[in-house]
Amino acid sequence: MVDIRRQFLTGILTITPVAVTVWITWKIYLLIDGFVRPLLEQIPFLRENVPPFVNTIIGVLVSAILIVLIGKSAKNLLGAAVFNAFDRLMDKIPVIRGVFHISKQISEVFLNNSNSAFQKVAMFDYPRSGIKALGFVTNDDPYKSNLNIFLPTTPNPTSGFMLILPRADVQLLDMSVEEGIRIIISGGSVVENSSADIIEQAIASSEQTGESND
Repeated sequence: MVDIRRQFLTGILTITPVAVTVWITWKIYLLIDGFVRPLLEQIPFLRENVPPFVNTIIGVLVSAILIVLIGKSAKNLLGAAVFNAFDRLMDKIPVIRGVFHISKQISEVFLNNSNSAFQKVAMFDYPRSGIKALGFVTNDDPYKSNLNIFLPTTPNPTSGFMLILPRADVQLLDMSVEEGIRIIISGGSVVENSSADIIEQAIASSEQTGESND
Protein backbone atom coordinates (compact mmCIF):
# COMPACT_ATOMS: atom_id res chain seq x y z
CA MET A 1 0.00 0.00 0.00
CA VAL A 2 2.87 2.36 0.76
CA ASP A 3 4.32 1.75 -2.71
CA ILE A 4 0.93 2.28 -4.36
CA ARG A 5 0.44 5.52 -2.42
CA ARG A 6 3.88 6.74 -3.47
CA GLN A 7 3.21 5.90 -7.11
CA PHE A 8 -0.18 7.61 -6.92
CA LEU A 9 1.39 10.82 -5.55
CA THR A 10 4.09 10.63 -8.22
CA GLY A 11 1.39 10.37 -10.87
CA ILE A 12 -0.47 13.35 -9.41
CA LEU A 13 2.69 15.48 -9.39
CA THR A 14 3.43 14.39 -12.96
CA ILE A 15 0.06 15.32 -14.43
CA THR A 16 -0.48 18.48 -12.32
CA PRO A 17 1.46 20.87 -14.64
CA VAL A 18 -0.42 19.50 -17.67
CA ALA A 19 -3.77 19.69 -15.87
CA VAL A 20 -3.15 23.27 -14.72
CA THR A 21 -2.10 24.31 -18.23
CA VAL A 22 -5.18 22.69 -19.79
CA TRP A 23 -7.44 24.26 -17.15
CA ILE A 24 -6.03 27.76 -17.69
CA THR A 25 -6.23 27.35 -21.48
CA TRP A 26 -9.84 26.17 -21.22
CA LYS A 27 -10.77 29.11 -18.98
CA ILE A 28 -9.21 31.54 -21.45
CA TYR A 29 -11.10 29.82 -24.26
CA LEU A 30 -14.41 30.16 -22.40
CA LEU A 31 -13.67 33.82 -21.60
CA ILE A 32 -13.00 34.65 -25.24
CA ASP A 33 -15.92 32.51 -26.37
CA GLY A 34 -18.31 34.36 -24.07
CA PHE A 35 -17.05 37.80 -25.05
CA VAL A 36 -16.01 37.62 -28.70
CA ARG A 37 -18.37 35.08 -30.26
CA PRO A 38 -21.55 37.11 -29.60
CA LEU A 39 -19.87 40.07 -31.29
CA LEU A 40 -18.84 38.01 -34.31
CA GLU A 41 -22.33 36.55 -34.60
CA GLN A 42 -23.67 40.05 -35.08
CA ILE A 43 -22.08 39.87 -38.54
CA PRO A 44 -24.75 38.25 -40.78
CA PHE A 45 -22.30 36.29 -42.94
CA LEU A 46 -20.55 34.71 -39.94
CA ARG A 47 -23.83 33.99 -38.16
CA GLU A 48 -25.40 32.25 -41.14
CA ASN A 49 -22.44 30.47 -42.76
CA VAL A 50 -19.86 29.75 -40.06
CA PRO A 51 -20.24 27.16 -37.24
CA PRO A 52 -20.13 28.63 -33.68
CA PHE A 53 -16.84 26.98 -32.74
CA VAL A 54 -15.17 28.51 -35.81
CA ASN A 55 -16.27 31.94 -34.60
CA THR A 56 -14.60 31.17 -31.28
CA ILE A 57 -11.38 30.17 -33.06
CA ILE A 58 -11.51 33.41 -35.02
CA GLY A 59 -11.98 35.23 -31.70
CA VAL A 60 -8.94 33.49 -30.22
CA LEU A 61 -6.83 34.46 -33.24
CA VAL A 62 -8.05 38.06 -33.09
CA SER A 63 -7.31 38.18 -29.35
CA ALA A 64 -3.81 36.82 -29.92
CA ILE A 65 -3.17 39.45 -32.58
CA LEU A 66 -4.42 42.18 -30.22
CA ILE A 67 -2.11 40.97 -27.45
CA VAL A 68 0.84 41.05 -29.87
CA LEU A 69 -0.11 44.58 -30.92
CA ILE A 70 -0.37 45.67 -27.29
CA GLY A 71 3.09 44.25 -26.61
CA LYS A 72 4.47 46.05 -29.63
CA SER A 73 2.76 49.34 -28.76
CA ALA A 74 4.17 49.22 -25.22
CA LYS A 75 7.64 49.75 -26.71
CA ASN A 76 6.86 52.91 -28.65
CA LEU A 77 6.54 56.43 -27.27
CA LEU A 78 2.74 56.71 -27.43
CA GLY A 79 2.11 53.26 -25.98
CA ALA A 80 4.58 53.86 -23.14
CA ALA A 81 2.80 57.11 -22.29
CA VAL A 82 -0.58 55.33 -22.18
CA PHE A 83 0.71 52.53 -19.95
CA ASN A 84 2.48 55.01 -17.67
CA ALA A 85 -0.81 56.89 -17.29
CA PHE A 86 -2.50 53.60 -16.41
CA ASP A 87 0.23 52.90 -13.83
CA ARG A 88 -0.39 56.29 -12.23
CA LEU A 89 -4.11 55.54 -12.12
CA MET A 90 -3.46 52.23 -10.35
CA ASP A 91 -1.21 54.08 -7.90
CA LYS A 92 -4.21 56.05 -6.65
CA ILE A 93 -6.27 53.00 -5.70
CA PRO A 94 -5.15 51.96 -2.16
CA VAL A 95 -5.74 48.18 -2.22
CA ILE A 96 -5.35 47.47 -5.92
CA ARG A 97 -2.05 49.32 -6.30
CA GLY A 98 -0.19 46.84 -4.06
CA VAL A 99 -1.39 43.80 -6.01
CA PHE A 100 -0.86 45.57 -9.34
CA HIS A 101 2.73 46.61 -8.72
CA ILE A 102 3.86 43.29 -7.24
CA SER A 103 2.21 41.44 -10.16
CA LYS A 104 3.99 43.80 -12.54
CA GLN A 105 7.32 43.06 -10.86
CA ILE A 106 6.74 39.32 -11.22
CA SER A 107 5.92 39.81 -14.91
CA GLU A 108 9.06 41.88 -15.41
CA VAL A 109 11.14 39.11 -13.87
CA PHE A 110 9.79 36.48 -16.27
CA LEU A 111 10.25 38.89 -19.17
CA ASN A 112 13.90 39.33 -18.14
CA ASN A 113 13.40 43.06 -17.85
CA SER A 114 16.67 44.68 -16.80
CA ASN A 115 14.68 47.22 -14.80
CA SER A 116 13.02 44.54 -12.71
CA ALA A 117 12.60 45.39 -9.04
CA PHE A 118 14.01 41.98 -8.11
CA GLN A 119 17.77 42.30 -8.44
CA LYS A 120 19.24 39.28 -6.64
CA VAL A 121 18.19 36.20 -4.68
CA ALA A 122 18.99 36.49 -0.99
CA MET A 123 18.95 34.12 1.97
CA PHE A 124 18.58 35.27 5.57
CA ASP A 125 17.28 34.20 8.97
CA TYR A 126 13.48 34.54 9.22
CA PRO A 127 11.33 34.51 11.32
CA ARG A 128 14.09 33.73 13.84
CA SER A 129 17.74 32.81 13.94
CA GLY A 130 18.41 29.33 12.56
CA ILE A 131 15.47 29.31 10.13
CA LYS A 132 16.43 30.28 6.58
CA ALA A 133 14.19 32.13 4.13
CA LEU A 134 14.59 33.12 0.49
CA GLY A 135 13.79 36.62 -0.71
CA PHE A 136 14.76 39.14 -3.35
CA VAL A 137 16.89 42.24 -3.10
CA THR A 138 14.88 45.23 -4.33
CA ASN A 139 17.37 47.98 -3.47
CA ASP A 140 21.12 47.48 -3.11
CA ASP A 141 22.91 50.76 -2.49
CA PRO A 142 26.61 49.92 -1.97
CA TYR A 143 27.02 53.04 0.18
CA LYS A 144 24.41 51.91 2.71
CA SER A 145 24.70 49.24 5.37
CA ASN A 146 21.15 47.92 4.86
CA LEU A 147 19.41 46.05 2.06
CA ASN A 148 15.76 46.28 1.06
CA ILE A 149 14.40 42.75 0.78
CA PHE A 150 11.07 41.48 -0.53
CA LEU A 151 10.04 38.27 1.21
CA PRO A 152 7.33 36.59 -0.94
CA THR A 153 4.78 34.11 0.33
CA THR A 154 4.46 30.54 -0.97
CA PRO A 155 2.98 29.53 -3.39
CA ASN A 156 1.71 33.02 -4.28
CA PRO A 157 4.74 35.32 -4.71
CA THR A 158 2.56 38.35 -5.50
CA SER A 159 2.14 38.97 -1.76
CA GLY A 160 4.76 39.16 0.94
CA PHE A 161 6.68 41.43 3.27
CA MET A 162 9.14 44.24 2.78
CA LEU A 163 12.15 43.83 5.09
CA ILE A 164 15.10 46.12 5.79
CA LEU A 165 18.02 43.95 6.86
CA PRO A 166 21.63 44.69 7.75
CA ARG A 167 23.89 43.77 4.84
CA ALA A 168 25.93 41.53 7.13
CA ASP A 169 22.85 39.39 7.86
CA VAL A 170 22.05 38.71 4.20
CA GLN A 171 23.67 36.10 1.97
CA LEU A 172 23.40 36.81 -1.76
CA LEU A 173 22.99 33.57 -3.71
CA ASP A 174 24.57 32.91 -7.09
CA MET A 175 21.33 31.91 -8.82
CA SER A 176 18.96 33.64 -11.21
CA VAL A 177 15.87 35.48 -9.97
CA GLU A 178 13.75 33.20 -12.19
CA GLU A 179 15.12 30.15 -10.37
CA GLY A 180 14.42 31.77 -7.00
CA ILE A 181 10.80 32.44 -7.98
CA ARG A 182 10.44 28.87 -9.27
CA ILE A 183 11.60 27.50 -5.90
CA ILE A 184 9.21 29.73 -3.97
CA ILE A 185 6.17 29.04 -6.18
CA SER A 186 6.75 25.28 -5.91
CA GLY A 187 7.19 25.46 -2.14
CA GLY A 188 10.69 24.07 -2.54
CA SER A 189 9.55 20.95 -4.37
CA VAL A 190 11.17 22.02 -7.67
CA VAL A 191 14.84 22.82 -7.12
CA GLU A 192 17.63 22.38 -9.64
CA ASN A 193 20.60 20.40 -8.34
CA SER A 194 22.88 23.37 -8.89
CA SER A 195 20.53 25.62 -6.90
CA ALA A 196 20.26 23.05 -4.10
CA ASP A 197 24.06 22.96 -3.90
CA ILE A 198 24.21 26.77 -3.74
CA ILE A 199 21.70 26.83 -0.88
CA GLU A 200 23.50 24.04 0.99
CA GLN A 201 26.85 25.82 0.64
CA ALA A 202 25.32 29.10 1.84
CA ILE A 203 23.82 27.39 4.91
CA ALA A 204 27.12 25.65 5.69
CA SER A 205 28.98 28.95 5.33
CA SER A 206 26.47 30.66 7.63
CA GLU A 207 26.87 27.96 10.27
CA GLN A 208 30.67 28.21 10.11
CA THR A 209 30.50 31.98 10.49
CA GLY A 210 28.18 31.59 13.48
CA GLU A 211 30.54 29.11 15.15
CA SER A 212 33.55 31.37 14.62
CA ASN A 213 31.65 34.32 16.11
CA ASP A 214 30.80 32.24 19.18
